[in-house]
Amino acid sequence: MKDMLRSNKGFTLLEVMIALAILSLSLIALLSLRNSSIRLVEHSDRITTATLLAKAKMEDLPRPVQVGESEGEFEGETYKGYKWKRVVSPTPFVFIKEVVVVVKWDEGRGDVRLVAYE
Repeated sequence: MKDMLRSNKGFTLLEVMIALAILSLSLIALLSLRNSSIRLVEHSDRITTATLLAKAKMEDLPRPVQVGESEGEFEGETYKGYKWKRVVSPTPFVFIKEVVVVVKWDEGRGDVRLVAYE
């Protein structure tokens, strides 16, 4: 009876090591998910900013609309790294032009494209 009581008192070293290994793997997985989430939020923020910048460039289109291309960078420290390109193309209808505005960031690794007809 004494032997039975003595064996149930605590955990063995092997059980503690297995528990620590499981805990370590779980923490690594959670940290990986956190880092992935941070990257996704940053990418989403860039898409939102680029979309708003593209919309602003679309609204700044000189009137009357002329066929051609123009490009440049956005001013200000906030928009550093964002570049834009606007292409105005003719359509089969003489009085309608296709306007495409592309905003790129991170040297072309990401872009947003807006298309409108004027």
